[in-house]
Amino acid sequence: MQFADRLKNVETSAIRELFKLLGTPGIISFAGGFPDPALFDVEGIRISADAVLSNNPGPVLQYGATEGYGPLRAQLSLFMKNKGATVAPDGLIVTTGSQQALDLIGKTMISPGDKVIVEAPTFLATIQCFRLYGADIYGAPIDADGVQVDVLEKMIEELKPKLVYLIPTFGNPSGATLSLERRKRILEIAARTKTLVVEDDPYGELYFGTPPPPSMLALSDDIPGSREWLAHCGSLSKVLSPGLRVGWMIAPAALLANAT
Repeated sequence: MQFADRLKNVETSAIRELFKLLGTPGIISFAGGFPDPALFDVEGIRISADAVLSNNPGPVLQYGATEGYGPLRAQLSLFMKNKGATVAPDGLIVTTGSQQALDLIGKTMISPGDKVIVEAPTFLATIQCFRLYGADIYGAPIDADGVQVDVLEKMIEELKPKLVYLIPTFGNPSGATLSLERRKRILEIAARTKTLVVEDDPYGELYFGTPPPPSMLALSDDIPGSREWLAHCGSLSKVLSPGLRVGWMIAPAALLANAT
């Protein structure tokens, strides 16, 4: 078979290779973000599924809007409101996990040769996803408070990237959380330089004790011009079930329209 040219430089998935270790006897793997199955709310999911299939199964089993199931979008809007972010239901789309959201961003935004800045280190699957669309990846250094904003700002000014990808809260694999001050500064930089910032937030609920700073999405309401240069990816994979593949993307209207 003759495969697409874009696959020529695609390496074997490091994540998939790491996951193979999960079945090896005697190994406790920290390679994948697998929730403990003992914590799955199996009974709650069963009750919810029974209620939907018993009362009004048609809409959930039928073809639906490409933006996602309307009632779910409404609930996600409320979920984000409780996290301090104002988002209308039509301001988000439902995706099969946040990984599809990232793929849609790559497909919609990245052309071969475009520059993308990420934290160094960052999530392997995102690097692979963006490279599939021809991105040149540049790493910005991090410390205990997340990405070093002074360095990031210089990189943005010099490279003029198509986008910047960040995991501000409990970064993967570093575990670093971006400070409140740095979050605000990055939003200001994004608005000033007209650079799209992608906030990936699958871990924001997984804190013990003191909560992390508000998401960049929540902060963007108070920083003029920043919301139109911010995309936010969320997921229920770490707090409900990864197998259900429920994620979402909140982004400027033009990006959402082109992604769907």
